[in-house]
Amino acid sequence: MAGESTKSTLIIGYGNTLRGDDGVGRYLAEEIDQQNWPHCRVISTHQLTPELAEAIAAVDRVIFIDAQCHENQDSPTVELKALHLPTPEQLSGQLGHRGSPWELIALAKILYGAGVEAWWVLIPAFAFDYGETLSPLTAEAQAEALTKIRPLALGEI
Repeated sequence: MAGESTKSTLIIGYGNTLRGDDGVGRYLAEEIDQQNWPHCRVISTHQLTPELAEAIAAVDRVIFIDAQCHENQDSPTVELKALHLPTPEQLSGQLGHRGSPWELIALAKILYGAGVEAWWVLIPAFAFDYGETLSPLTAEAQAEALTKIRPLALGEI
């Protein structure tokens, strides 16, 4: 495989943009897409669906971006988790109309033989009422998430 800097990356931001902070994954994905990072493809979607497995199988690295319900407003931090191919116990047993990052990387492996490097970025979220704006804390966390995702997506770390 080519050098780390030429690995292809798929960034999938997901969430409901009509429910306040739940849309932060999509908003960040769209911001990244506007920046045209090299070797990166970006998908902004309402939810994770099995159809995404094909796109995941076509890249070397996938980064999922989502909101994480966070109750502690004193020290919200963005979490960056490495994902590994799940065990059967970790899978829900139902690869239906929506799924988890684990289910999608498992599906990419089962259907396409793909063993991609996978990451999950969880952005603290506090407000899930109807609305299309982010709370101030989640907006700050979105900026923090961008600084963590960029070097990862571009193979700089």
